[in-house]
Amino acid sequence: MEDTLVEEDIHPVYISAGISDVGRLRPSNQDAFVELNDAGVWVVADGMGGYRDGDVASRMVCDGMEGVSADGTLEQAIEVLRQRVLEVNRRLYEASVRRINPIVSGSTVAMLLVRRTSCAVIWAGDSRVYRWRGNKLTQLTTDHTWAAELNLQHAEEEADHAITRAVGGESTLALDVRRDKVLLNDRYLLCSDGLSRELSEAQIAAAMAGPDVESCAKKLIESTLKAGARDNVTVVVIEATS
Repeated sequence: MEDTLVEEDIHPVYISAGISDVGRLRPSNQDAFVELNDAGVWVVADGMGGYRDGDVASRMVCDGMEGVSADGTLEQAIEVLRQRVLEVNRRLYEASVRRINPIVSGSTVAMLLVRRTSCAVIWAGDSRVYRWRGNKLTQLTTDHTWAAELNLQHAEEEADHAITRAVGGESTLALDVRRDKVLLNDRYLLCSDGLSRELSEAQIAAAMAGPDVESCAKKLIESTLKAGARDNVTVVVIEATS
């Protein structure tokens, strides 16, 4: 009972900082992100590299979240976001199979949803969500790639990184959901694979230990660029403050 009473007294304030960079080698940026702090929603989307109009697909995913409110319980909000993503999936898939001028495009999605001290991570693809707590980094998502499904510890072939689930890839889309409890001073990182394929978890953790969310986001981008940044890179860092 005491723990419940204490938790009910906690009203975290969530602050965030997001940055996207084209990287060193790509001609354009197919990543997108959105910060909806008032609604307690943050999203990173990565247009699928081998597809046309990946930048349009990722922007559609983020634009699909516009107008969401902070109303409702965590479970109700999860369903609202799920339906928003499924609607984008429907539009992208229908565009890919139409007879005249079909456009094949797709995007990953990684979302963080918060309601006071409860949160949910919702995702499809290989964009990731990490939690940084007490100087320890924990990956909260599992990649939807061939490498992850085959449990390959060191995926060296590019084909191993092929995405097995994405928005727009199929007529139906299964979104994974993970629920978590938020502690004050927790930080969360949403990122495209342009970051996770360049930096080790130790490097990510070191950057997440910065003095504030803005410096964390800048350090993550700077470290990725220094490592070569072979892909677009996008990060959104969120912190629960008192």
